[in-house]
Amino acid sequence: MKTKSFKLNSHGNTLRGIIFKKENNIPSKTVIISHGFASNMLITLPYAKPFIDAGYVVIMFDFCRSGSGISGGKSVEMSVLTQKDNLLDVLEYARTLDFVDNEHITLCGCSQGGFVSALAGAEKEDEIERMILYYPALCIPDDSRRGCVIGTKIDPDNVPDHFFGVFVKLGKKYVETAKSLDPYEQICSFSKPVFIVHGIEDKLVNIDYSRKAEKLYKHCKLTEIHGDHGFIAKGLSASKKVTAAYLKSI
Repeated sequence: MKTKSFKLNSHGNTLRGIIFKKENNIPSKTVIISHGFASNMLITLPYAKPFIDAGYVVIMFDFCRSGSGISGGKSVEMSVLTQKDNLLDVLEYARTLDFVDNEHITLCGCSQGGFVSALAGAEKEDEIERMILYYPALCIPDDSRRGCVIGTKIDPDNVPDHFFGVFVKLGKKYVETAKSLDPYEQICSFSKPVFIVHGIEDKLVNIDYSRKAEKLYKHCKLTEIHGDHGFIAKGLSASKKVTAAYLKSI
């Protein structure tokens, strides 16, 4: 397995990423992994292992405007829709690579990256084969309407120009965009296979959001494991195991 870095222009910002591929250029199944809020591609590296072991090309990248990676852009301009645009640009780039099998591209995302992957998948269903989502943050629109953004309390009817979510400086755009979304209406038109892994002990994104998605997607399997949000204290090993089993089954 060899690695190569890449960068591309994504809506006026420089997006940077890493590709894991075989030594040869034979077209192979490919997965694009999207990181979560206040995260980056290196933090999601453990999620790449089951795919690498299964012979996939793995494409990882840092979202622009994330405030937590090496891609360009100001975090106050970030929203789930700007990240969806980033992911669609990565997908377009991936489809130009001679070692990517365009008939077998999977979108994979963690937390906010899972929600973003679901949005992108619904928009470009004809270009991807399936989605694999880890604790997808389908709660973001509801949280924004309630005035709770990544644990930060705000007035949803009077959103400040700037505020912090964890250590990331956000702007009105993040909240107002999220408030306008109905996640299930916008993602569940996707009719190809979806595999979701979610921790029962997740305190940030209630597992009920994934349970509802499983019911509304046409072809969806939710695997519930013991784990917290991000599988930080518990759940990472189990998630790798169930992902490896799923990849063997398809």
